[in-house]
Amino acid sequence: MVGKPSILQRAVNAVWNVTHSSQADDNIRAVDDLDPFAYAGQTGFSPWQSSIYDGGKFAGGFGPTQIQHIDYWTLRQRSAQLFNENLYARGLIRRLVTNEINTGLTPEAAPDEEIIGLGEDELNDWSETVENRFGIWGKTPELCYWKHKSTFGAIQRIARTEALVEGDVLVVMRQSQRTRLPMIQLVSGGKVQTPLGDQVNIRQGHVIRHGVEFDTQGRVAAHWIRQDDGSAKRIPAFGEKSGRRISWLVYGTDRRLDDVRGQPLLAIVMQSLKEIDRYRDSAQRKAVVNSILAMFIEKTEDKPGTLPVQAGAVRRDKATVADQDGKKRSFNIANQIPGVVMEELQHGEKPQGFHSQGTDVNFGTFEEAIIQAVAWANEVPPEILRLAFSNNYSASQAAINEFKIYLNRVWSDWGETFCTPIYIDWLLSEALLQKIQAPGMLEAWRNPQRWDQFGAWVCVDWYGSIKPSTDMLKQAKGSKLLVDEGWSTNAREARITTGTKFSKNIKRLKRENELKVEAARPLAEFKREFGEQNADEAISALEEASEAVVQLVEEGASNDR
Repeated sequence: MVGKPSILQRAVNAVWNVTHSSQADDNIRAVDDLDPFAYAGQTGFSPWQSSIYDGGKFAGGFGPTQIQHIDYWTLRQRSAQLFNENLYARGLIRRLVTNEINTGLTPEAAPDEEIIGLGEDELNDWSETVENRFGIWGKTPELCYWKHKSTFGAIQRIARTEALVEGDVLVVMRQSQRTRLPMIQLVSGGKVQTPLGDQVNIRQGHVIRHGVEFDTQGRVAAHWIRQDDGSAKRIPAFGEKSGRRISWLVYGTDRRLDDVRGQPLLAIVMQSLKEIDRYRDSAQRKAVVNSILAMFIEKTEDKPGTLPVQAGAVRRDKATVADQDGKKRSFNIANQIPGVVMEELQHGEKPQGFHSQGTDVNFGTFEEAIIQAVAWANEVPPEILRLAFSNNYSASQAAINEFKIYLNRVWSDWGETFCTPIYIDWLLSEALLQKIQAPGMLEAWRNPQRWDQFGAWVCVDWYGSIKPSTDMLKQAKGSKLLVDEGWSTNAREARITTGTKFSKNIKRLKRENELKVEAARPLAEFKREFGEQNADEAISALEEASEAVVQLVEEGASNDR
């Protein structure tokens, strides 16, 4: 039960309310931009008695447990710190990004032939043209990236990493004045912030929460970013005249219904990763201390002490010490051994070693338990996260299959939220420039009543890099059986097994077979001219002569040596 606020707390609350009562619109103050005492005016008690989720679990740990409001700013700061300093956090993020994105998701245009009304062959040719042109655009940094530094695949890796670490990333579509094609700009989620009251003038009825502006119906109208000079900039979500999508947030994790922003992937495991990092540091320090040879000179009760060795760790031939009675003694130091070696001791003296307890045998078990918990929290099999497949084939294959389910979901979500809007904007630009012919698409785009026609043209599937099977022969036999029984198709199995497109494979195989025929044609003509038997004998003679020439060359080289 929450107690009554103290006199000091009520005084602070009153000062806060007075100093902020003059703001034009109280709704534009975001939770992540407010002073902690701002909650006192809303709840009637001190913020330290309220709850703000910031990734901590207990006082003195990573922060006090707070669950009523989400402190996005603190979560992002702590997540970025863990990613930069904690090897487990960095390994988790990079491992996921490598498996999820790798070289980048690739599109497979899939227009609906029934709605469009074109033939299958014509649509297949159209799809290959679109895929090829989009691939060229995506592989040219000067065309697709606002900073002219990265390809579309690299942009996906950057965006995915930022979304996992920060919780979300803002995607802004720009347009090149030179090519009239869209260009991608990425803005860190940490820069999406609610501006101060005197920096913004929004429409009547609009509100800003955590840097996102909502209209009167609760739909996203714009995003506000904090620029390097501290000023605020508004980026609309859609163009007022064209209706094209301009900016949107892409999230790294699932959100609850009323969440405005995304939470970092590490939010739920911050405390665990911090503790295992501390444990690892202490275990390493312990091992280093145990590796150092520290010696004491044990003496009898009637034996006077000796002053410490001066610069004993320095390689020298001799080291001199002085007893408490003023007498000096010299010790020989072996040059070939680092440190100090005392070759003689006085009567009543003996060396006594010093060391801490042995290495922590429980560290490996603790580390494995924490990593397993982190893997469970993020829906990743522990074998994938640890890169350790010590079990049998069936267990390893089960883990890989479970991870493939996770990857399929990520590919679907990432394709729909990040890749597809970019693809649609690019396709519209190509159609407007008349580089791609799509009858009826532009007319349907401008007419909401023809949404089905437009959707049929822009339909696209996204696929990532296929994870190789532990036994390709078994997988190939299984795929062939599915196709033979009619339970699957060649196109689907080609995509699942090798990540390639079946129609393109057939065309390439046709070309390769034609090249094989061209290469074998001189031999066939030779056999027809001289007869099968004579030709075989001639070929054998040529092979023997070639082997003899090679042998002579090798013998000559040996004689030269």
